[in-house]
Amino acid sequence: MPGRPGGAALLLVLAGCALSPGVGPDPGAATSSTPPPTTTTTTTTTPSRYGGTAVIGIGDAGSPRTLNPFLDGPDVAVLEIIGPAVFARGWIADPVTGLGVAEVLEAVPSLANGLVVDNGDGTIEVTASTRTEARWADGTPITGDDLAFTVEVATDPDLPIRGDLADLYGLVVPGSVRPSERQVTFRMEATTAYEQLFAMILPRHGVAGSDFAADWNDRTWVEGGPFVVDEFVPGQLLSLERNAAYWRKSDDGDTLPYLERIVFRFYEPGREADPRLLDAFTIGDLDVVTLASAQERAEPYLAIAGAVVETAPGAIWEFLNFQFGPANRNALSQNRHLEYRRAIAHAIDREALALARGTAPVVSVLSRFGLGAGSGPWDSYAYDLDAVKAELFALEGLIDADPFAGDGLDLSLTVPGDSAAGVATAGRVVTMLREAGFDAELQLEDAAVFFGPTLDNGAWDVGSWGLASAPGVSYAAALLEVFDPDGLPFVGSNFFRWGTIDSIVSGPEIDRYRDLIDELRGVVDAGEAAVLLAAAEEILADQVVIIPLIVRDDVGAAWWGSRLEGIRLNPFAGIAWNVASWRRIG
Repeated sequence: MPGRPGGAALLLVLAGCALSPGVGPDPGAATSSTPPPTTTTTTTTTPSRYGGTAVIGIGDAGSPRTLNPFLDGPDVAVLEIIGPAVFARGWIADPVTGLGVAEVLEAVPSLANGLVVDNGDGTIEVTASTRTEARWADGTPITGDDLAFTVEVATDPDLPIRGDLADLYGLVVPGSVRPSERQVTFRMEATTAYEQLFAMILPRHGVAGSDFAADWNDRTWVEGGPFVVDEFVPGQLLSLERNAAYWRKSDDGDTLPYLERIVFRFYEPGREADPRLLDAFTIGDLDVVTLASAQERAEPYLAIAGAVVETAPGAIWEFLNFQFGPANRNALSQNRHLEYRRAIAHAIDREALALARGTAPVVSVLSRFGLGAGSGPWDSYAYDLDAVKAELFALEGLIDADPFAGDGLDLSLTVPGDSAAGVATAGRVVTMLREAGFDAELQLEDAAVFFGPTLDNGAWDVGSWGLASAPGVSYAAALLEVFDPDGLPFVGSNFFRWGTIDSIVSGPEIDRYRDLIDELRGVVDAGEAAVLLAAAEEILADQVVIIPLIVRDDVGAAWWGSRLEGIRLNPFAGIAWNVASWRRIG
């Protein structure tokens, strides 16, 4: 049976580039369920009902090389920002919970609403329907046949479809798709991943017969969002104009969108913000600016009179991990010993790491997916140098080396060197480990090498990088399945080789984890899955397979409060998630 979708995408995350289908804050890290805005001034100018342009500066996600969001490649992050303005979306992530709220779909399929039925044979029956009023930009209704076509394209083995989408739609049983006028019904392998279906919908009448991998790089198929593409200049801008056939209404019954035009301007991403971004905002050439790393980049905007700044905890969180395979580069590694790993866990002060970064500690993996409370099983590893010594004393009788001799036991912490935030956190961790009596060193490695041969071969000792999360049981299951002992690369994604056939560790806890993952694959009910996920997380914590550290960054946006209203930051779906409701003031 194929693995749950999104595992590899959730695992391999570089700074500021989340590959998961959405972003989500740590519920335990915020004091409010909504992002707290910081406003330097207010305005009493009356908004215009219709018309006007909003210019959005994107400085952290780069410029898309293709406008096709279904293709594999590095353009996912920027297309997720642009997408809500252009593409037909079955659902959109709620700005508070992150869970899907129906848009083109009449309802997001679930067991509770009867649109998902457990067949009891390892499959489920899924039914999805489009709203009767939903239209493409050319006036053609969005139908069940479009939903069926979306499945067809995403499962075409000859197309370079994004890995997460190919895995997701690959769970659909071939030959089971039955479209009707406004509805499609099909069978899937038993899973909770049905909650991810139809985030984007393809128009059969606009795409069928095209070269899907080549024809949609510099233009889009017929749009289903509030705006249509007017001009695309790669590396510079994407200009959109109002979709006159857009079907959604405001809560007051107004025809949407209000704005006549949206322009996305692309700036160079990098460790430091492109200075042109702030300059253009300051002189008024930009109305809105996205801030992927709000701690480092929001301050100058807060100092501008008239600027509104909102931030929220981001999707990426740092973690420490251990290599249990035979290719560990540290010949003196003690990773096989639980006492050693627990000593390291007690040597790290998460609160201090979070304070230095301006974010929050992570003590629950599941909380990063909107499940459970902010506390979690890693709470048991409080910063405690006496506990470090106790674990090392217990280790002393198990190994040939003296844990207290010289500078302590050898430890090599390797991190991809292109993430300034990750490197900074790793440097602080190494300092803490040295202070606790470990002979720790920091090794920086080119990201292409680290996420290539080093990761593939398990050629590190202790590592640290970022993981991305999105609210929902299926996304949490995808991450926890990464640690499946049966998931030796490249059958699976257990690059840590914890309990794999070539691992240095084994035992009943690993066998229990394997059984939990196997059971989880056949679960359809989200509540039942959450129980299994909690049990699996307890094992990961008890065995110290990984050590969650901190939320890497806050995300945010700045805009001119005297020019636009209706903007609301959605950390799960990007700044343009509700662009149809933006209004020009004046």
